[in-house]
Amino acid sequence: MQPGSKPENKFSPPTDVKSVLSMFKKPKKVVVTAGMPYANGPLHLGHLAGAHVPADIYARWMRMLIGAENVLFVNGNDDHGSTSEVAAVQAGKTIREFIDTIHEKQKETLQKYSVQTDVFTGTSRPETYPLHEQYSQDFLRRLFENGMLEKRITKQWYDSKMNRFLQDRFVRGTCPNCGNTEAYSDECDACGTQFDPSTLQDPRSQLSDAKPELKDTAHWWLDMWKVADPLKAWIDTKQKAWRSAVVQEVSNTVLIGCRFENQFEAKYKEIKETLPKHKSRYVAGKKVECLFDSKADLAQAQNTLEAAGIPSVVTDKWGYRPITRDVSWGIPVPAELDPEMKGKTLYVWPDSLIAPIVFTQVALTQSGRKAEQYKEFWCDPEATVVQFLGQDNVFFYVIMQGSMWLGHKQNPQQLPQKGDLQMTEILSCYHLMVNGEKMSKSKGNFYTGDQLLEMGYSPDQVRYFLALLSLPVKASNFDFEHFAERNKFLAGPMNAAIEKPISACNSKFNGKVPEGKLIGKAEAETVKIVQMYLRSMQKGDYAILLGQIENYARQINSLFTQYKPHDDRAPEAERKDALFTCFYVLKNLMIMLAPFVPDTVNELRKSLNLPESVLRAEELGTGIPAGHAIGPKGVYFPAVKDDNAVDAE
Repeated sequence: MQPGSKPENKFSPPTDVKSVLSMFKKPKKVVVTAGMPYANGPLHLGHLAGAHVPADIYARWMRMLIGAENVLFVNGNDDHGSTSEVAAVQAGKTIREFIDTIHEKQKETLQKYSVQTDVFTGTSRPETYPLHEQYSQDFLRRLFENGMLEKRITKQWYDSKMNRFLQDRFVRGTCPNCGNTEAYSDECDACGTQFDPSTLQDPRSQLSDAKPELKDTAHWWLDMWKVADPLKAWIDTKQKAWRSAVVQEVSNTVLIGCRFENQFEAKYKEIKETLPKHKSRYVAGKKVECLFDSKADLAQAQNTLEAAGIPSVVTDKWGYRPITRDVSWGIPVPAELDPEMKGKTLYVWPDSLIAPIVFTQVALTQSGRKAEQYKEFWCDPEATVVQFLGQDNVFFYVIMQGSMWLGHKQNPQQLPQKGDLQMTEILSCYHLMVNGEKMSKSKGNFYTGDQLLEMGYSPDQVRYFLALLSLPVKASNFDFEHFAERNKFLAGPMNAAIEKPISACNSKFNGKVPEGKLIGKAEAETVKIVQMYLRSMQKGDYAILLGQIENYARQINSLFTQYKPHDDRAPEAERKDALFTCFYVLKNLMIMLAPFVPDTVNELRKSLNLPESVLRAEELGTGIPAGHAIGPKGVYFPAVKDDNAVDAE
């Protein structure tokens, strides 16, 4: 190499699809989960848009990439806790009867939308509960042994007439912040404020006419502060991998720092350079906050500050969360660990974080495998667990779950090793709006998944539109006008791209793919779209990808316009090359759309006379050979009436 010359760049981008696929790093096993719906009502559009449909698309793609036997899409109802209990009381049914009814309805809705779970169960269901109780209690024992559980005495509302403590949903009152008279015992839906139960005004029991009173009760709190160092280290590795909203929320929550009154700011500036590396900022209450990389740096800094006459308080409020409840409907806490905890149950959030591990065991058992094989999916660094959830649940799935996974290990200060529960990948979505407003039954813009199908829309039309929404980056709108426009595109240009090659082949080439060669930019465009497809599918980012897939499909219509394979008057050699190329594009299009619109793609696959095994990643870029017999044209995306948008109003 000559002095001053640049080193040779030996990397050359792939020029064919096979190379693109071979360079893509694949996990050995994958578990996909979706935010668990409460068993308290039907699945609505928000459930489908924010969790179930995106997760199903991802799971279908993973099956195509690494084989169905290596992928488990597990989900189920979040049965325990007060939400289901309240709904059952209001419905005048036993909890079991109420939950079973809701479970079957939700399961049916998912099936209608082709959401293909390996298991859809529930935390209290007979096939799951015994495993769930055992695994959860063992989990609690390990947290307890590692000093991750701290017992605290707090005050909670108590109904003397019913002789029971009242969990959050069983108490209503006036919000101390905004005056909403229907606030829960510790938070207000109207203004979003969380508060101490003792500040709730005019409390009312939802179970009797007794006025509730505050009584002392003991509970375990999860000590997340204890694992702040490895938790922060893990989060730091996800700065570029996760969606920015997730990274921003958890980075702004998991803080290792201290605060002091701003009257000491001048003194602080004098010794600032002697402190370990840190960032400082002003915070509410006329305070300065210093943030460090580790608890050891924090301790050293506090000693230095104290020596300089600057008293400070650790920023650790985020690090403690109660994980037990005075509720009978839940997983009992192991009584032998502490007599004072007898009769307590696991809080519904840690219950639901642990549940997918047990759902995996149930899915394995139901498929004829051993429950213990769940470790191949959850405890192998070469495997991946991908969890789809609403943005408002990020705290629990990242910070609480991460702390629990670390805290139950043999060495909680070390990131997971092979054989430990691996930290999970998080794909969150914002709320779905309908016609510009948050869904609300009182406003009349609340839609269940079933209602859209009753309006006459096909499941694939809904799935496609939901995938197009930008929920990963912002609250997005299910606008019926735009929905109708997209359906017209599918029924128009997209259908044309599918139907034209099949019709021309059957009418002009005796139903067989003609001899020909790839022409135009078909091969180069396929390499580009497959590269984008792999990246986007891995991140669960579908909106921009689908736009590019639509552009890719337009090649077929362009080839028909230019070379007229359906017209005997055009040059035969060009017509054959064009139609051969159209089928090459169409097969790639079919494979890429398969996770999004499975029923439609299945119809297309039958028309192309191809086996189900063709729907896998390795088939991208392979085309359909000359001489292959093509079947008759089917019905793909349904025709759209102009009055469909009116029907939805």
